[in-house]
Parts: sequence; C-alpha cells; structure tokens
Amino acid sequence: MEEHYHHLIIQYFDKTIDDDGLTQLQEWIEASPDNLAGFSDTIQVLEAAKASLRMPADAGKTWRKISGHIAQTETPVIKRGFKTTWLAYAASVLIILTSGWLGYRYFLKDNDAVAFNVLSNPKGKRSKLLLPDGSTVYLAGGSTLKYLKDFNGNKRSIQLNGEAFFEVVHKADKPFVVQTGQISTVVLGTSFNVQAYNTDHKISVTVATGKVGVMADVKGKDHLVKYLLPNEQININTQNGLFVSNKADARQASEWINNKLTFYNTTYNDIAKALERQYGVDIDFTDPDLGNVRLTAKLNNVSLKQAMDNLTILSGLAYTKNGNHLFISNSNQKGGRIMK
Repeated sequence: MEEHYHHLIIQYFDKTIDDDGLTQLQEWIEASPDNLAGFSDTIQVLEAAKASLRMPADAGKTWRKISGHIAQTETPVIKRGFKTTWLAYAASVLIILTSGWLGYRYFLKDNDAVAFNVLSNPKGKRSKLLLPDGSTVYLAGGSTLKYLKDFNGNKRSIQLNGEAFFEVVHKADKPFVVQTGQISTVVLGTSFNVQAYNTDHKISVTVATGKVGVMADVKGKDHLVKYLLPNEQININTQNGLFVSNKADARQASEWINNKLTFYNTTYNDIAKALERQYGVDIDFTDPDLGNVRLTAKLNNVSLKQAMDNLTILSGLAYTKNGNHLFISNSNQKGGRIMK
C-alpha cells in the first residue's frame, strides 16, 4: 500500500480528511479487493490502538459480510451532490466494523488470580521464545518479558522491560500488544523491534514488516502517537513525552540478535550500555565527561576484547579490565575502583 493512502486512512480515522482526500480514498478502495482489505486491516490496527479494546471472535466474519455488501453495491458517482452519500457510506463501514469491539481493557493488569509466564535474561544472555500463538520473540540481555499463561485466549498482550524483536503471527481478531510503561505498540501481525529499558527513560520502536500503531497513555486516556510503516522508527523520551520519528534500517535495529551492533553518532555512554547488555559486563567512566564522546562504529560478531580495542582506536580513550568490570579513562591512563 502506498504511504499516501496510509495517511488518507489515518486522516479518515481521525475525522480530519478533506473532500479531495475523501474522494481519493474512495476511488482507491474501489480499485481492487486488496485495497479494500488494506483499508479494513489498517482501520483494525488503528482502532485497536486508539481504543485498546478487544475485538470479538466473529469480527472477521462480520467484516466479510460488510465486504460482500460493498462488493454488491453500485459504485457511488463522485459529484459534489453525492459527497455526503460517500461519507455516509464510508462512515457506515467504520461504524459496523468498530461496533463489534467490546468494552474491556485490553492491556495486562497485575492480578493475583491471573497466572503469568515470565522470561528474564541477565546481561550477556539472549534467548528465543515461541509464544503459544506461534509468534516468535527474540529477547535481549538484561530484559524481562511477561505475558498471560492463557495466551491463546482472548488476549495477546506482552509486558516488556528491555529489548526484543517480535515476529507476530497475523490474527485479525486478536491484536498483539506490547506494553512498555505508558507506551503500547499494537499490531495485527508484523515484525518489529522494541527497545524500552526502564532505566534509559526512552523507548524506540522500529518496524521491519507490516503496520504498527504506537499509543501513549496520557492521563488515563490512550492517544495514537504514530502509525509506523516498514523501515520507520519512533523514539520517545518517557520523562518529558517528546518524540521524534524518522526512516531507519530495520535490519540494523535487530542485528543484536546475531551479536552485531551498529552505532551512528552515538554517545559512548549509550554504547557502553549496549555493550553491558550484549556481553554481560559492567562499564564505568573514570571521568563522566568521557561518556559524552560520540562515535560511529560497527561491531560485527566480535568478542568483547575486539569491541573494546576497536572503540579505543576510534575514541582515543583507554580502558582497563578488572574481572567483569571495565573502566574507561583518558589515553595512557588506567582506571579502577577502591570502594563501592
């Protein structure tokens, strides 16, 4: 689906679409069954994200009935006098589609009566998990994943603290939700990377395939922050709510799975955090200002020693290794710690 029509669907969903956009959207929907299916799929993702509700099991059957009705309906003629007719037609589709959603909160809530599965990786360990619905999760070091044991039931919700790459099996009647604090990522079936360590106070979502809705809980109400397409990324500061979105290489964002790390103009502080989680070490700077040095580097499946040697050449800084602890200092200096 062209990005232009994604934006038109979002404008339609947000009720901000103008007459010209509405006409374009109508003509695009009527051009092929695939476009109609794309419209349906996108609305479902947006509705799941916007309302955080659970769709009933027969929603797919309901939409097939709607599609059949539309297919049998004569194409409206686009004239100014008929603009209201199309608007009513489109609105009726959305009303029927969304009216089946039940008023239950979709996201996980801690409850003593509810049983959860919890997978927690220490720093330096990566793991692969097959969920009951067939979806696959790659969990990074220093990360924790929590989900209902009855994952095949009415909910496909995940709580994440850390980083994970998801390959989600498509289920139109059961949106898949990754909750990270007040930010939630909603999909029907796609692959994407989420980095959300609580201690970092920032969340990054990068889409590899499919469509993703990113939501924020603001004063108890869910708001759509951004609708992401493949190779798009959003970065959110969870302390002040500021965010930026941009094009990104989704492949590189998930290369940590294969012990490959890529950094572009990244502070040594952030690089150190990534190395801690990837290699299971602790890293300190003998002078805090050294952590502000920015570097661009590719560490492709190298050992910790090779990684540090490469970073030493690039940064001009030195490092000292004491057991499982690394100390980064100015050149020709050795660091350590005399107290904890």
